[in-house]
Amino acid sequence: MLLTILSSLAQDESRSISENTKWGIRRRYENGEYGISTKRFIGYDIDEDGKLKINKEQSKVVKRLYAEYFNGKTVDYIKKIFEKEGVKNWNGEAKWQVSTLKSMLENEKYKGDALLQKSYTSDFLTKKRTKNKGEMQMCYIEESHEAIISPEIWECVQLETARRAEYMKKHNLKSYSRNTEQNPFASKVICGECGHAFSRKEWWDRYGGKRKIWQCGERYKIKGVEGCLNRHTDEETLIKAFMMAWNTLIENKEACFEKWKKQMESEDLLKAYRAKEFMKYMSLITEFNVDFMLKTLDHISVFESGMLTVVFLDGTEVEIK
Repeated sequence: MLLTILSSLAQDESRSISENTKWGIRRRYENGEYGISTKRFIGYDIDEDGKLKINKEQSKVVKRLYAEYFNGKTVDYIKKIFEKEGVKNWNGEAKWQVSTLKSMLENEKYKGDALLQKSYTSDFLTKKRTKNKGEMQMCYIEESHEAIISPEIWECVQLETARRAEYMKKHNLKSYSRNTEQNPFASKVICGECGHAFSRKEWWDRYGGKRKIWQCGERYKIKGVEGCLNRHTDEETLIKAFMMAWNTLIENKEACFEKWKKQMESEDLLKAYRAKEFMKYMSLITEFNVDFMLKTLDHISVFESGMLTVVFLDGTEVEIK
């Protein structure tokens, strides 16, 4: 009985200390006083006053991540690029996790702000940390430290993430792209008849060679049962269509410039920033480049008539017959 009483008293003491600590932390947050650990946080160090200061070498990785993502690459593809090039993480190793890259793209601290109390101690005995989903009051501090990413680019990346999610929902896709290095058109070829994505297959030709073709995923969704009647198309046709469409824009660049100038005044940050970027790309292309395609192409619609519509990320559409 004595042990039970002592244990209960100790538990109450621990609870009291925990509640007092939480109260103190909240008061400091409200007064703009806070500390942030940089142990697993790439891009910043802590100065002598306990404030965040930019780590110049690590900040290059953060800027590269945002640029690569905005230029059409997925976090999975960026992960492979970073590991192949030996880009170092916070722990000095060239090993990256997709979840880490995603959290970096969402972290408001890179634009100079700080959202405090993202997690809290849910059990004062085990010290278990739990993600704050509204159980505790959060504090948002603007311009709390020097930014690595401009607020404009940070907001555009959030809008781009939302755009990709909507794109996947619209075309019934599980991922925005996959195996980009081997299959750059993945998820970017859409059936103009039923709206579903095409998938790539390899067919043998009459000479014993293989050719890559794209076919609607609804064509033979059920084995032996013909679904969507849209025709297949060769990958070479897609490459040529993209190049022809882009060069058509260049041939009509005066009209494009006028359109982009108007878009740059749009309240839609992503549309405005995209227009500004497109104005930098104004040159003819003579060969297919995957990186250029990723940062300019939204998708290619293929119709049963054989017509293709190339849709660029600025919203411009070009029909190829």
